[in-house]
Amino acid sequence: MVGTSIDECSESANRRAEKGHLEIDTIRSGRGAKAALLPVVDRATCLLATTKLDNLSQSAVLKGFSRLIADFPGPVRTVTVDHGKGFPCDQALTKRYGIPVYFCHAYHPNERGTNERFNRELRYYFPKRIKFDRTGFSGVMIQCCRSTLPNGRMFCRLLI
Repeated sequence: MVGTSIDECSESANRRAEKGHLEIDTIRSGRGAKAALLPVVDRATCLLATTKLDNLSQSAVLKGFSRLIADFPGPVRTVTVDHGKGFPCDQALTKRYGIPVYFCHAYHPNERGTNERFNRELRYYFPKRIKFDRTGFSGVMIQCCRSTLPNGRMFCRLLI
């Protein structure tokens, strides 16, 4: 296993008892495109913020993460990611921000269930065939929150 296991994460993060414990993932663009989305979800409040990445390089992910946490309410305590190629910069994130990064076990998406749920909702608005670098939004941040809409969908607003 590469990185620190989620087994070593604090109990308060696992119980979702306090704000600032984030789940991060990437949502890749349609076939042949390099752009992606970087959704960041607070485990306790379910606040989701998302930004577009030009590619999945370490510098692009760090830049996107910096944009997102600049406006995030409260301190960021931990970050939980999966083992995929979509998050290549765990050591750089810890070095730059002093935030511990934890990796889930392989093939256990339930360990980041909040993020997986929101990714499914984002795919409702941005299906897999969408190429993020061709949809006409650049540098757009999307904030979504749970809503009591009749169809059960999230309420999302674009922040340009």
